Amino acid sequence: MRRYTIIINILLAVLSPIIFFGVLEIITRAVWHYKIEDTHTGLVLEGTNRQVQSEVITYKINSKGIRNREIEGKEIVSANKRILALGDSFVWGDGLNEDALITTKIERMLQLQYPGVVVINAGISTYNTEDEYKQLLRLSPIYHPNHILVFFFTNDVLATRTNAAGNRHDESRIQNLKEFLRKRSKFFAFLYHQYKTKYAVKIGVPQYLLPPDYFNLDDSKPGWITFKQSVLKIRDYCLNDFTTLQFIIIPTLTNLDENYPYKELHNKVKEFLNQSSIPFVDLFHTFAHYQPSELWVSPENCHWNNKATSIATEEIVKNLMVNMEK
Repeated sequence: MRRYTIIINILLAVLSPIIFFGVLEIITRAVWHYKIEDTHTGLVLEGTNRQVQSEVITYKINSKGIRNREIEGKEIVSANKRILALGDSFVWGDGLNEDALITTKIERMLQLQYPGVVVINAGISTYNTEDEYKQLLRLSPIYHPNHILVFFFTNDVLATRTNAAGNRHDESRIQNLKEFLRKRSKFFAFLYHQYKTKYAVKIGVPQYLLPPDYFNLDDSKPGWITFKQSVLKIRDYCLNDFTTLQFIIIPTLTNLDENYPYKELHNKVKEFLNQSSIPFVDLFHTFAHYQPSELWVSPENCHWNNKATSIATEEIVKNLMVNMEK
């Protein structure tokens, strides 16, 4: 009888939370009608596939594999300013129509001063500074830029790996677990949504919930090493090619105040760029006046939106015009 009681107690201990969370999952699915996106890291178009529809956005790439209109030889030669913009999905434009792209807006504003300017969007969705250097090597002989813009985002310092299918992922078990649960449980997605929009944007994210690659940055961190090496390669290429270079630092669009969770990384990147004699524009204080949710594509997609690219464009162009005249 005692053994039977123990077994019953164990079963109750196991089944009770399963039933409890199962009921919460059912209730959440019934009353919370928020659509959870399958991904918020961007899209990759490869091979002959030059167009894809995602939600209400049609993404198109040109014959060179970049999200930019076709620019042929005659226009390239005649342009008095050719700016190549390197970066990840923020530059590529995850969640944005072509008119809202940062490169479109920079070109439009610069053309008021330089009618012959072209700005080329060489953003690569989901990749990092190492791949941006490869983009520079591939596209420079085609577009012959005389100015390079490199957009840095926080996850550029994360170590990456390639799985059996050839897909690349950031090495962050906590991040991967969070995404796994968020996509499969509506209840977990609801809790995460509440945490992100009402708690994290005000007081920040605890360090233990973030990848360790963001903290205690030194040469023991593979992602940090790769980032620095890639930046120096880009700098040296530009020096040898007599091309001006400027970095744009995009902060993670969360609480941009004294509780900013990536403060150490942010300062280390600025310190490294200064030591490497690379001019940069820091958008931290530019965005600090806004609520983070004002700048997101959606609560599930924290890439910058149309409003954010407009705000960033003014700050970038102001600094860009000074640097281009040097």
